[in-house]
Amino acid sequence: MEDYEGTIYDIIRTIKDPEKPGSLEDLDVVYEEGVSVKTSENHRCNVEVKFRPTIKHCSLATLIGLCLHVKLQRTLPTTHKIRVFVKEGSHNTEDEGTDCCSNGKS
Repeated sequence: MEDYEGTIYDIIRTIKDPEKPGSLEDLDVVYEEGVSVKTSENHRCNVEVKFRPTIKHCSLATLIGLCLHVKLQRTLPTTHKIRVFVKEGSHNTEDEGTDCCSNGKS
């Protein structure tokens, strides 16, 4: 799974930040350790991405999460469950504990 996590990281690292010049990787918004892939009992991949906004009160955190989710949704097989979260402690709204933009597939 480690190789697949690296592949997924390669897909998202080049996304441009909606506000600042540079990619999400350049700004340390996405990081390799924030990508995890697990296989469920029915051999389906569960992809989870955690990201950290550049500042705790970033008004574009939801947009960044949506960009990550859409990029993965358009690139990965439809059988994958994709979940995108703000890294714990990195944003004022992370206490809400919800996935930024789950595709709703179980």
